[in-house]
Amino acid sequence: MTGPPEEPALEGNAPDSLKIVVFPLGYGLAHVGRCVEIAKVLRERGHEVVFAGADPSHPRSKLDQAETQGFRMVRCKEPAQPYAWDRFHDHGILITLWDVLHTSKWAPIDDILEDIIRVCQEEKPDIILGDASVGVTPAGHILGIPAAGILNAYNTHFLRPWSLFNFLIHGLEWIHFGRIRKRVYHKFGVKPINGIRLLRQTPLLSPDLAAFHKSHASFPHWQSIGPILYEPPCELPEWFDELKDGTTNIYITMGSTGLLEPLLRRCYGVLEKSGYRFVVTTAGQVSDEGIAMAPDNFRFAKYAPGLAIMEHCAAVIFHGGNGSMYQALAAGKPMLALPGHLEQELCTAYILEHRFGLKATPRTMTGEQMLVAIDTLVNDSTYGKNAQRFQAEVCESGAMARAADILEAHAWGKLEVGIVENNTG
Repeated sequence: MTGPPEEPALEGNAPDSLKIVVFPLGYGLAHVGRCVEIAKVLRERGHEVVFAGADPSHPRSKLDQAETQGFRMVRCKEPAQPYAWDRFHDHGILITLWDVLHTSKWAPIDDILEDIIRVCQEEKPDIILGDASVGVTPAGHILGIPAAGILNAYNTHFLRPWSLFNFLIHGLEWIHFGRIRKRVYHKFGVKPINGIRLLRQTPLLSPDLAAFHKSHASFPHWQSIGPILYEPPCELPEWFDELKDGTTNIYITMGSTGLLEPLLRRCYGVLEKSGYRFVVTTAGQVSDEGIAMAPDNFRFAKYAPGLAIMEHCAAVIFHGGNGSMYQALAAGKPMLALPGHLEQELCTAYILEHRFGLKATPRTMTGEQMLVAIDTLVNDSTYGKNAQRFQAEVCESGAMARAADILEAHAWGKLEVGIVENNTG
């Protein structure tokens, strides 16, 4: 929708407490983090929230973010996203297309769906919530449990009528993914349903500013709730006070899916002589050797309070991810986006359209090119002023409360949802 969603009507007597099971993509910091922020609001309202995922102890899992906030965790199969990401990182897009057609190696959709159903049968939730999950909506349909999803607005572009992606996705659903799920539908005695058609009947929460996208008639239950800002709970790094000494600071963060270490190694030599100080949060993406190679004008932390650091930085360099973009807007800072995959490219389009930043390619960017981009962002005040236009709206979005309202209403049967007929399939 193009504006904040109307508050769901909660007339009549509603249960005092709900049980919600959340299925985020456990290897994505943004996916886990925004679920945690919504879950905290739900918990404050007296509801029980349980997180489900593969393995919080995996070195690249971000599910520990939910555990550290006191949420109970149950094991559930999910895609082995690091496997697919590493192959994309090493071999490029063609190998990714191969992996999409050979999901049994890293994302066995039928096994994942069946395991989500198992968790739901054991936990008996009132509603389930997915974020980049491959099986939450089918599981909800099979078991008759209300289901909802978190979906960034740019993802709906893939299913716009007459889009090449629209025809490709429908084709894959028809000849590949739908057939994989069919075995599970038959096992539970439920008539199979087209996955895209099912998604269109599901309440979808978009953590985006309405100004960045147009409404999409194909998704009538999709609602823009506003940005969700998430920061891992951590202390200020020991070098934080250095940021106040008058040196111009540049913040670098590539989230949990960026191409950080190779980029840094290519740029160290030039950036060493730049006169800037570079503050880098790694999310575990930079090796000890890569950090040891850094010049004296670099400071590192695995995680750090991003907003507090951005307050003392002149610009932000990041991977084009949704969460980091909104964090930079909340600080009113211009940014350089280095998108590494298609979703980050789509998010970066907002940056270019509204002119609060620049774009470059992380695989090929040199130190000289990065320095030119930094100088432009620092010296041309237009980019910072354009970022500041959205600052208040981002900071005051109220997204978590709005998401909690919608989930409560859906669980209590107060939302009008149903199969959406659409001539695109």
